Amino acid sequence: MFRYIIRRNGKYGFINENGEEVIKPVFERVSEFNEGLAWAVIERNEKWFSGFINENGEWQIEPTFSGYGWSMFETSLFSEGLAPIQSDNKKMMYINRLGDPVTDSIYDQAFHFSENRALVSINGLFGFIDALGNQVINCQYGINQAFEYNSRFSEGLAMVRFNIGNDGLESENNYGYINKSGEIVFEPENYYGNAFSEGFAMVKDGFDYYFINLEGEIPFEKTSQVATMFSEGLANIYDNETESFGFINTSGEWSIEPKFKESLRFSDGLACVKRLGMKAKGYIDKKGQIVISEKFKTALPFKNGLAYVDQGKQKGYINKLGEFIWQSK
Repeated sequence: MFRYIIRRNGKYGFINENGEEVIKPVFERVSEFNEGLAWAVIERNEKWFSGFINENGEWQIEPTFSGYGWSMFETSLFSEGLAPIQSDNKKMMYINRLGDPVTDSIYDQAFHFSENRALVSINGLFGFIDALGNQVINCQYGINQAFEYNSRFSEGLAMVRFNIGNDGLESENNYGYINKSGEIVFEPENYYGNAFSEGFAMVKDGFDYYFINLEGEIPFEKTSQVATMFSEGLANIYDNETESFGFINTSGEWSIEPKFKESLRFSDGLACVKRLGMKAKGYIDKKGQIVISEKFKTALPFKNGLAYVDQGKQKGYINKLGEFIWQSK
C-alpha cells in the first residue's frame, strides 16, 4: 500500500490513498517509502537523529545516525536491500534492512542501487559498487554534479564524465556511456546526457537537446532547447518555432501538438500543463484533452493515483477526478 508524505505544524507523516492519516506527523524529515521502509528524522535532546520506519510508522532501524541533511531525502532510500547512510565520521556507508553495515564508511557520496549497481565517490571521483559492497567499477570518473541522478544504471548503461576526450586532451565536457562491467559503450563526446528510459536517452550538445537510442544512434532529427526523458511512451519537448511545449512519441512525431507554456512528464496517464495564455495549471490525458481543470498554482505529477497541488486557499492531494482527498490545515 502506497504512502504519501504530509506536513502539518512543521512535522512530517503519511496518509494512504484514501487520505487517511496512517503515520502521524511527528518527524522532522522523511523520505518516500521504498521497499517498505522510509528514512525518518526525530529530535532527541535538541539533536537530530535518523533511522528507518516501516509502513506502520514503527522503527525498523533505530534512529542512531547523525546524518539528516535534505540531500538524504533522495539518496537514503532502500534499493535492492541496501541503503546509503551517513556515519559518525561524516562519510557514507551502506546498511542492510537490519541496520548492519555492509560496507566501510569511506564514501564522500553514495546513491541508491539500480540494476545491482550504486554510484559512489571517493576524493571527488566516481565509480560503482555492487549489492554485495564490492567495488566493481573503480572511482575514476567525473559526473555532472547537477545531474547526479542521471549517472545511475538504466537499461544496462550509465552516463559518466571522462577527463580525457577522444582527441587526447583534458576536458570537463566529455561524456559517454559505460556498461555494468565498466566498458565504454559510447565513446566520450562533447555533450552530457541523462539515464536511458524506454530505450532512449536525452543528450545536450551546446544549446540543443536530442535523443539517442541504445545503439548510440540518433533515431529522429527533432531537436529542442528543452526536453525530458520518455515516460509512458511520450517525451515533453520545447518547439522553437511555436515557442511552446508539446509531446512526441518514440518515432519523433508530435503526439500532442505544442501549445503549452509549461508541461511536465506523463505519469499515471496524466500530465500537468499550463496552456498558452492561461494563468493556472491543470492536467491533460494522452489525447491532449484537459481532464482536470486549470486552477492550480502548483501541480506535481500523479503517483499511484494521487497528486499534490496548491490551489491557493487549498493545498493537498487530489485524485484523478480532481477531488481533494486530503488538505493541509
